[in-house]
Amino acid sequence: MSIKTGQIHGREAFIANISSRLGRKAPSSTPPERPFRGAPEFYKEIERTTDEKIELFIQNWTALTGKVLVVDEAEAKAGIAAWLKEITAELKVTHVSRWEHEGLIELGLDEALAEAGVDVVPWKEIDSTESAAASGADNSSNWVKRSELLKRTERCQLGMIWPDYAVANTSTLVLQCSPERGRSVSLLTDILFAVFRADQLVTRMGEAFSSITDGKTDGSDYASSLNLITGPSRSADIENDLTIGIHGPGKVYAVIIK
Repeated sequence: MSIKTGQIHGREAFIANISSRLGRKAPSSTPPERPFRGAPEFYKEIERTTDEKIELFIQNWTALTGKVLVVDEAEAKAGIAAWLKEITAELKVTHVSRWEHEGLIELGLDEALAEAGVDVVPWKEIDSTESAAASGADNSSNWVKRSELLKRTERCQLGMIWPDYAVANTSTLVLQCSPERGRSVSLLTDILFAVFRADQLVTRMGEAFSSITDGKTDGSDYASSLNLITGPSRSADIENDLTIGIHGPGKVYAVIIK
């Protein structure tokens, strides 16, 4: 059978294969109806209590193989430190990268990890003398020329962050980067450890976006990047062959402080 230039061959079989892998008997012959523009009104009107948002986040986060700890504020320091030390011991973590966030600093997790023999690398610049010593004598390699923060973070197995918002409906962490909160902390490490307060939970993604854009009139008012993290990194080709942990952490942990 001859195939002309620009002619699609095997399309029906290809689509049928994808449809069967999704558990469907046959590809749909008609496009799905979509009577709404944007989110439907009934969805926007859904209101949830804090406890309901916590339960919904846990349900969705654990469905994606993530693990969650809910701790009262009075017990947060001891409870989070104990869980973090348990995780680092189980996964043989020796180096942790941490956002320079006041919430994480106040929890005293650096001291707890030091007791367990784990080094903490805060996301902050070091002075030129330290940088030169850390880089070594060979200044010609591409490795040496790279950002010292990146080089230090790439050696870490676990990244510790404090997201701006958490979306209960999708168990999504919303992160705005800054000089003290590098996106690499949540992207380069094998394990992600996120801590946030229960009052940072929103029901819908649109609520987080509204808060982020509120009062901003110019592009320079925004963070240079906005990262949305929903469970561990998942990568799949068009035929749905799924791989975990290729483009980010393969294991994810979340702590909710009530």
